[in-house]
Amino acid sequence: VIHERQEDKAAQTRSARSAINSLSYSEILAMQRIFEELDGDEGLLVASRIADEAEITRSVIVNALRKLASANVIESRSLGMKGTYLRVLNPEIRKEFEKQWYSHPKS
Repeated sequence: VIHERQEDKAAQTRSARSAINSLSYSEILAMQRIFEELDGDEGLLVASRIADEAEITRSVIVNALRKLASANVIESRSLGMKGTYLRVLNPEIRKEFEKQWYSHPKS
C-alpha cells in the first residue's frame, strides 16, 4: 500500500513537471500569480484583473489554463463575466511551481 502511494505521488510529480515544461516563461509567471491568489485548491479568479496587475495579456492566462487543464492537473471552467472557476486536480503542481519560482518583474 505504501509502495502504491509512492508510485502515485511519483506519477503526479512527473505529470506536474511535464505540464509546467509545456508553459512559456510568461505563462509560468501568470500561473504563479494565480496560485498566489487561489485560496486553497479551488476558487474563482478574474483573469482580466490578474492580467492587468501582472501587466500581461489575458490570452497568456487563458493559454496557461488550457495547457494545464489538458494535462489534467487543473480543472478550469469559465463563468462568463463572473470569472473563471479553478480547481487543482494534482496537488503536486503547486510544489513543482514553487521549485521553479521566478520573481515577478517590478511594476
